[in-house]
Amino acid sequence: MDSRNPDTARDEAPARDTARRILNLLFILNSSATPLTTEQIVSDSDLGYGSANRASDLKKFKRDREKLAERGIHVIEVREAGSQLNEESSWAIDAETTYAAAGSITRADAEALLCAVDECLARDEIPFRQGLLGIRRKLHRLIDPIADADEPSTPGDASERRGAEALWSAFVLKRKIRFTYLDAKGRESTRTLEVWGMFMQGGHTYFVGLDEQSGGVRTFRDDRIVRAWRPTGHYAVPPWFDIKSYLFLPFDLAAGMATPVSFALRGDCTHDEAEALTHGRGDLDYSNADSCWRWTVKARDLQAAAAFALAHHDIIVAPLSPKRLVDTWRHLIGKAVEAHA
Repeated sequence: MDSRNPDTARDEAPARDTARRILNLLFILNSSATPLTTEQIVSDSDLGYGSANRASDLKKFKRDREKLAERGIHVIEVREAGSQLNEESSWAIDAETTYAAAGSITRADAEALLCAVDECLARDEIPFRQGLLGIRRKLHRLIDPIADADEPSTPGDASERRGAEALWSAFVLKRKIRFTYLDAKGRESTRTLEVWGMFMQGGHTYFVGLDEQSGGVRTFRDDRIVRAWRPTGHYAVPPWFDIKSYLFLPFDLAAGMATPVSFALRGDCTHDEAEALTHGRGDLDYSNADSCWRWTVKARDLQAAAAFALAHHDIIVAPLSPKRLVDTWRHLIGKAVEAHA
């Protein structure tokens, strides 16, 4: 039983609502890959707006921006060049006045951080590689401003990674997260996900978990997350869940029926090396007669399967079946020899 004065409890409720709304606003602006329009913000009931009184929501939004500014977080109006004054405004966090300046850490700190970042980047597959490259470039600029021009540019913008970082935070906290997602066909949808696991492949981070919209386990790619809301609620990862079951290979990504294919792997490669290559997918058996591993798995794209075999020629000796896969593999070898003859 709450022993507080009822009047005090009633007075605290609006303050809690305001604090929650401001935190939600900060979270979604910080995790969005693009500025958000006034309509996207003031019509969103999950943020704490979206009432029947639009004028009231606009006033709340203005007061919330002022409250954030008092705490050093500046939300500014963004307009594209050539836009008309009567066009809808968009809003974003002003990075220049909000985020820490480069000179806020010492050269010695920058050198220590640079060493740590380089150790991470030495690994082939790590989450948020592009984000780390951007951090490395900024640190390098502090240590040697002249050499900064020689540093490789980082594809994309930091804002493109904020949504992925929001899902990472939700995963660590084991909280559900709502986000806007752009699929491969350019269709935008809003999802709510319990992030059960994540993996890195082909320079991207993939998040796997229970998707409330479909009711099933789904996988989402980091760079297609448009914006995210503040995580809420709690969940537990089911004991039966195994991230290995959701890893995929380059030849999985195609339409149509999957075809069983098989490859011969070097006989002297260890079981761990074979498992790392196959992601534990398909059947892996050692053939004493041929002194090699035989890997059988399903592929949707035989061209990609043949290219995969060539890319891993240090372990994959040759594809074995079907004949079309073997012929495609030989054709790719012929093109490579011709190109370098």
